[in-house]
Amino acid sequence: MPIKRAAILLVAGQGKRMGGLTDNYPKCLLPVGESAVIDTLLAPLIRDTGRELVLVTGYQAHKIEEWVRNRYPKNNITFVHNEFYETDVNILSVELGVEALKYPQRGYTIIETDILLDPHAWDRIKKYEKANHSFWLTHGRYSPELTGGIVEVKEPDGMITQVSYQPHYNKKYDNWYKMVGILSVSPQEVDCDRSLRKNWLKKGLQQYYMVPWVHHRQELPCVTVDISQLYARSFNTAEQYQSARDDYLALISNYVNGKKNGN
Repeated sequence: MPIKRAAILLVAGQGKRMGGLTDNYPKCLLPVGESAVIDTLLAPLIRDTGRELVLVTGYQAHKIEEWVRNRYPKNNITFVHNEFYETDVNILSVELGVEALKYPQRGYTIIETDILLDPHAWDRIKKYEKANHSFWLTHGRYSPELTGGIVEVKEPDGMITQVSYQPHYNKKYDNWYKMVGILSVSPQEVDCDRSLRKNWLKKGLQQYYMVPWVHHRQELPCVTVDISQLYARSFNTAEQYQSARDDYLALISNYVNGKKNGN
């Protein structure tokens, strides 16, 4: 059986922009039908047996651990706690997650847990994990309505030439590919990724884990895996979550009804 990249799920954040929705439980436990956001990400990873699974907790860690242990009792999932979650953007969470791996040299896929993905996206992710590339998952293009982490892509091979974080719209970046919240690091880039992240951590915790990939393009080659033809949505506010949840549930309902009808 081929060696699989580990999966590191970032579940430490407080979700401060979610209003009262995250007063009693963290963002990754927000309901999606009868499940939670984290289930939509963790369940397909568990079905894809043979990979290490690490969850990096922070805000209300005990609730996440209880939820996961109750729903997936027979699965070997490692929990590591980021005690500095209140001041860390997410660069330390990634470092702690990688440090917790038994076999980091096999590569690892870093997954933010404020996203909902079309179930078919996992086939694309697994396909590219088997290749020799590091990659960013992307969906859509940068625009006034779609800001944040972005990549410039060289067509047609999909090689990424620049990585940037642009939370406020700047037309200079129009048509750059929009990140979804998944970075997969191939075995070839593991040592460099780890070394550069440790150096950047010396500058403090108010940084995104993408920062080595922003500033060290030659040392960290990567491609885009674009799933714009599929459903994918990230959310940071209550309104974005409710919209993403409703659209995701409608998508799943259509898939279920299609199977029932033999489509």
